Amino acid sequence: MKSITLIIFVIISSIQLHSQTYTHPTLGIAGEYVGACETATCGGTYLDNGGSGSNYSNNISSIYRVFCPNTAGNCVRLTFNSFDVEPPFWSSGWVYPDYLTIGNGPTQNSPLFTTTPADGSGRIWGTPTVPFSFTSSHSSGCLTARFRSDGSVTRPGWSATLSCVPCAGGPNGTDNNDCIRATGLCSNASIPGNSTGPGIVAEGCTGAACPAGGENHTNWYAFQAATTGTLDVTVTPTVGTDDYDFALFGPNPNCNSLGAPLRCTDSGTTGTTGTSSAALDFTESVTGDKYVASLNVVAGQSFVMMVDEWTPTGAGYTLSFGGTASLDCTVLPIELTNFYANYVPEEEVVDVYWNTASERNNDYYTLEKSYDGVNFVEFGVIDGAGTTNYETQYYVNDPENKTGVIYYRLKQTDFDGAFKYSKVVSVNIFPELKNEMVLFPNPTKNTTEAIFNSSNDQIAYLTVTDSKGFLVENRTVNCIKGSNSLDIDLTGKAQGIYFITITTNEYTLSNKLIKE
Repeated sequence: MKSITLIIFVIISSIQLHSQTYTHPTLGIAGEYVGACETATCGGTYLDNGGSGSNYSNNISSIYRVFCPNTAGNCVRLTFNSFDVEPPFWSSGWVYPDYLTIGNGPTQNSPLFTTTPADGSGRIWGTPTVPFSFTSSHSSGCLTARFRSDGSVTRPGWSATLSCVPCAGGPNGTDNNDCIRATGLCSNASIPGNSTGPGIVAEGCTGAACPAGGENHTNWYAFQAATTGTLDVTVTPTVGTDDYDFALFGPNPNCNSLGAPLRCTDSGTTGTTGTSSAALDFTESVTGDKYVASLNVVAGQSFVMMVDEWTPTGAGYTLSFGGTASLDCTVLPIELTNFYANYVPEEEVVDVYWNTASERNNDYYTLEKSYDGVNFVEFGVIDGAGTTNYETQYYVNDPENKTGVIYYRLKQTDFDGAFKYSKVVSVNIFPELKNEMVLFPNPTKNTTEAIFNSSNDQIAYLTVTDSKGFLVENRTVNCIKGSNSLDIDLTGKAQGIYFITITTNEYTLSNKLIKE
């Protein structure tokens, strides 16, 4: 996989609606059970389709909708403040006419909560004691609400409050689960891993057609045409029984308002999918054959592609390109060898450092930061070195910060105005005596960074154990007074849950890490 210089215009709104009300849908989109676009939010009210003043409708056929967090490191919580749904009755066996289920994840078949007041099959009915709540522990941080009603009796339904709570295993806000973090491609690519969910931005859904409901477990990719012609994209699962769908947006898309996709398939058929000169349709529903028509592209046009898997358990896939057009593989203007941020508690500032091994036509850098991993703001500009073939070191001091995780990225701009973003790095600013450890990213495919605070210079002890309690790693760590970070490498280790513990002279810090 090669990096490319690709300009995608992105406008990220910082406006968050408060007291938004979301009602349960009654009909599925494009013949599927999902009835509404995935919603990314950490606030609002969720009601049955009758709203606050009427009963829910009859004949709702197990239609569902998905709520996901819009903030990194958080998971969605649904707290029900009222609930009244027709209870089961006996008729030569128990009959369950109406019930709600809550799934732990972002898809139709996410595992159901079976804790009270849900029964052993996950069904919630009758008039249970309120309030009661469900909190996602899925890597996506999402919850799926699904409702079924028969053709007779209806009741007042429910009212629930949507909120988010910090969670160790929630979305990290740095993976390519969102359009704004699309991975640039200019040639065939083998994708070994799988997405943890739909990210922290709800996008790519019109509410009327493919992709029905938007995202499930997605990865986003970006590419640019170098020559005019036809372009084909093929997604080949490593395991032929895996089900991947995709949507293509462009040309020259805006991630904040993608609109309807140029090409899209929601086919329920497993195996290879993509565009083809033999296909005539531009979009297709769950009953489609997994192939849509080739793209006609013009040199310089850019596109983004969302690859979506129904479940997160697949073995990966290969993306390949064909047709008469070629892709732009422009060499990066800089070779970035290091980029990190460090909090200095004595001065209450964050020092941001980066190094380049070489530069080409590099005009300047723009430093950007974010407190939620989504909404970045500029806080500094520094001149680049033009064209070099030697190492150059850069440093910027950021004095204006608040407690919590801060995300940083670089925007590098050429003399001709072309620009590219770096990866996102983070630092955690703790109150002086707060004992807490943050793992970033979490989940991780191989390595993660443990960020914690030390009250003085000392030697601490790191232990890593797996979910069965077996010791994976045990070593000493040299700590400095203030913020500390250390790398934890799980390369070659099995997927699953690991427990990270750091013991200092004053306290023991623990957190859970998910290896994908």
